[in-house]
Order: sequence, then structure tokens, then C-alpha cells
Amino acid sequence: MEENFEDRKASRRGFFREALASVLGPMAELISDRLDLIEPFEPIEPDEYVPAPLRPPGAVAGDAFDELCDRCGRCAEACPVGAIVVHPAPHLDPARQGCLMCKDLPCIAACPTGALEPTERGAVSMGLAVWDPTACLLPPGEECSLCQQACPVAGTIRIEAGCVEVAGDTCAGCGCCQTVCPADPKAITVEPF
Repeated sequence: MEENFEDRKASRRGFFREALASVLGPMAELISDRLDLIEPFEPIEPDEYVPAPLRPPGAVAGDAFDELCDRCGRCAEACPVGAIVVHPAPHLDPARQGCLMCKDLPCIAACPTGALEPTERGAVSMGLAVWDPTACLLPPGEECSLCQQACPVAGTIRIEAGCVEVAGDTCAGCGCCQTVCPADPKAITVEPF
């Protein structure tokens, strides 16, 4: 009895399915076993605090920044000290490097989309430095002036009797004070606007 073309085609498919299953079956079991070892992803609970990113100088407010910024990285390339991190969107990480508030703010000039608006150096407002006396390494009455010395806006940080005061009306939120703070966790941090 002669096998017709359709039967041969079906038996050929069956052969390849069985061969593929014999190879992939054990591999699938191995992968499945290893996946059981991976901790499941746990979403952040709504009551957990996730700080907003500290945006570069001249960043337009609110959601407009995210809509205008195309993540080209030109602002980061223009920053002479590498203060701008591009991923996932351009932001500053003052624990790594604060913004030195360059005289000509080259990051703003490099932005092709308008996500960073032309802003005078004295009008830059990215956030506000906040001092935590419980994290400060110095005992009361002693002074450390690292944060004060690092601040590019003169008169913003004052230290009196072991107490750090930040002038909210002149603080640009550049993060230079946070960068140089030797405490861990940092005794002075920048809260973004």
C-alpha cells in the first residue's frame, strides 16, 4: 500500500515535532527549575517614598520636561564635570557629582528640544538642600565647612555653633554640598522641586 503525499507530509511534521520536543523538553524543565530560584518582582508599595529625580538646570516644570526631552544626551555631553546622568531621563545624582553651576550653563545651550530653558545662573532652582543634624558626623559645637565651601552660590550655607542653615531663597539645589558630605547617610541632601 502506497502512502499518499499528505500522509508523508503529516508524518514528517510529526517526526520534527517529536525531535524538537525531545530536545526542548529537558531544556524547558531546566529553565523552569532555575526560574523558581529567582525572587519574584515586588512592586513598590504606594506608601514607600521614591524621591523625584533632580533635574538639570533650566528644566521646564512638571510633565512638560518628560514630553519635551528626547533623551539625546547632549546636555550630559556638554557638562564639563559629568554631573548629568541620562538614564532613564537626564537628572543629577548629587551623591556622585553635584552641578557646579557653570557660568554659561552649557547643558542648557546643548538642549535641542527646549526641555532645558535658557535660565540665568542666579535664577536656577532645581531643589533645596536640607540638613539632617542626626546624620552629621560632628559633635555639637564643632564645625565642618565642607558643604559651605563646596556651595557655588555664596552665602547660601551658613554654619553657626555646629548648626547648618540653608538659605532657601538662594539655594539652587545643585547638590555640591551633598557630594562633599563625608557622612553616610549624607547629612545634607537635596530635595528636588
